[in-house]
Amino acid sequence: MQREKVVIIGGGLSGVLAAMRLAEMEHGPEITLLEKDPEKLGRGVAYQQEFTHQPLNVVAANMSLFPGKPDDFVKWLEENAFRYNHLIKNINATSFVPRKIFGDYLVERLKEVHDRLEGRFLIRIDEAISILGTGKNKTVVLSSGVTLQASKVILALGNFPPADILEEHKDVKNDPRYFSNPWTDKVYHNIKGDEHILLMGTGLTAVDVVLGLHVRNFTGKILMLSRSGRLPLPHYISSQKYTWDAPYLLPPGELFKAITGCIKNNPDVPWPLILDSIRPYTQKIWSFWSTEQKAVFLKRFRPFWEIARHRIPNDTAEVLDKLMKAGTLKISKGKLISTVKNENGFETVFVNPEGEKTISFQKIINCTGPESNYRKIKFPIIRDLIERGKVVPDALGLGISCTEEGAIINKDQQIEEGMWCVGPMRKAALWETTALKEIRDQVEGLVNSMQKVRA
Repeated sequence: MQREKVVIIGGGLSGVLAAMRLAEMEHGPEITLLEKDPEKLGRGVAYQQEFTHQPLNVVAANMSLFPGKPDDFVKWLEENAFRYNHLIKNINATSFVPRKIFGDYLVERLKEVHDRLEGRFLIRIDEAISILGTGKNKTVVLSSGVTLQASKVILALGNFPPADILEEHKDVKNDPRYFSNPWTDKVYHNIKGDEHILLMGTGLTAVDVVLGLHVRNFTGKILMLSRSGRLPLPHYISSQKYTWDAPYLLPPGELFKAITGCIKNNPDVPWPLILDSIRPYTQKIWSFWSTEQKAVFLKRFRPFWEIARHRIPNDTAEVLDKLMKAGTLKISKGKLISTVKNENGFETVFVNPEGEKTISFQKIINCTGPESNYRKIKFPIIRDLIERGKVVPDALGLGISCTEEGAIINKDQQIEEGMWCVGPMRKAALWETTALKEIRDQVEGLVNSMQKVRA
């Protein structure tokens, strides 16, 4: 029987998980995994080599790539701990290990599967710029000029760099002291150590940059600025369990009222456990809400949800607290009004609860988080698919139109046959779609759906 040909575009976590799962299938398809940047293969933007001191936000015990082998990552760590003595001591199941280490694990597991199934699993370093054809006759056009034939294409494009906050300030935008993309080691180049640095954002991306500066013995000043002015909350590790047994298919305001009420009525239960107990239902809740209700959540409740759901290790929180007490780090709520460059850096004006302020900085780093509004993303494959109506950005700027199973919906509101997506691209359909467990579940559902279509 002739095997199907599947092309997966994107070699980060989502693409690698999809490729390995399909490759391991009996009578599975021929697979080509495309990644344009060899340094991002298996690592994406989250697990790069230089992230040696930025920890995962999930303990090692919950980071196995394989649902059927939940201790795979922990066992791998035990076997390879000697390689990382300079980075972390006493690695165990409850460790928050550096992102670089998880990236090494990803790369090695990918290589093992690829080497074992080399005959029908190809990894190609190239960029897809267009997908032509209809139905099961797809042609993936690469920037090298090569074309690949496929019956199915999976988009696993991962996270895109943050929206450029200074896009309209051309003189500032092109200044080497401004970094629109924080996910590069270049942000630490040419740092004297005594600068005043502005980080636009107070979320996980900004925290990672602070840790990167701290490990380089930075002694200057850092201001983290965002509209909420709130840092992610620390993890709470507990052996206690809590089960959500109250109604959850409620409008946003009523749901948050129910959550806060539950916290007040259970003073002996750590509130993070109560919040985590609703996690199994978040995708059902998101699907239940109308577009208008989702918009209310994004405007009124998202900042609180983000800092509570996407927490940081306690060690990280302690570092931040130490830096704040030392006066090195300051957190501010505010909105940037203007930025003008000068010989020494930038003169910025922003408004906070105390009024309008003017402060000078030597560097500005954009840490506002991944861009998810596909109308603003300028990558060739995205522009091509949107222009030809194969992909449609969702109404709220969270991702693309697709089913919960990952089938892509085109401009005619029809399923685009033979095209699927996995990972952060599904945010509009699922909301929670970036954690390893969620992507693993997506891949499993995707494979099942693709098999049903084939049958």
